[in-house]
Amino acid sequence: MTTDSSPQAPRILSRRTEIIFLVIYCICYSVTSLSHVLDVVNNGLTMSTTGPVPGTTVPLVWGVLSKAFTILNPLTLILLLVRRQAGIALMVGVTLSTFLMQIELMVQWWIQAQFVHVMWLPLIGTLGTFQLVSAPWMWRTAAARAAQSASGSSPAIAG
Repeated sequence: MTTDSSPQAPRILSRRTEIIFLVIYCICYSVTSLSHVLDVVNNGLTMSTTGPVPGTTVPLVWGVLSKAFTILNPLTLILLLVRRQAGIALMVGVTLSTFLMQIELMVQWWIQAQFVHVMWLPLIGTLGTFQLVSAPWMWRTAAARAAQSASGSSPAIAG
């Protein structure tokens, strides 16, 4: 049995796949940016602690985070286009914090009023699963393309 100790180029996405993933990310973050901006336009920066049904509440920290998404979502969108790896890191952080917030609210509202809060599952669950699969590939591709532009063209990375 022999081992190959030659360095291999990391597996990266083709330009076409990278652009498709980027378009999906940008569509998702454009819609969520619009949603949060419209929330601020309609309701201002006031924090409502009232939940969706009587007897439920929203912790102040989640209200603040929800308002912060008004800035974080468009920033994620811009960074995905300008500084890909920073955008991917922020994108994963925003999605993870949203997911954790929704899980906590789902448990809290069930305890408070036996209210089942699952409307977020299809959206955040689908986006989170897609990011779980695609973000590592996008990260490696962004790193390889940055290295390529810093050191000159490489046939293994060009594509």
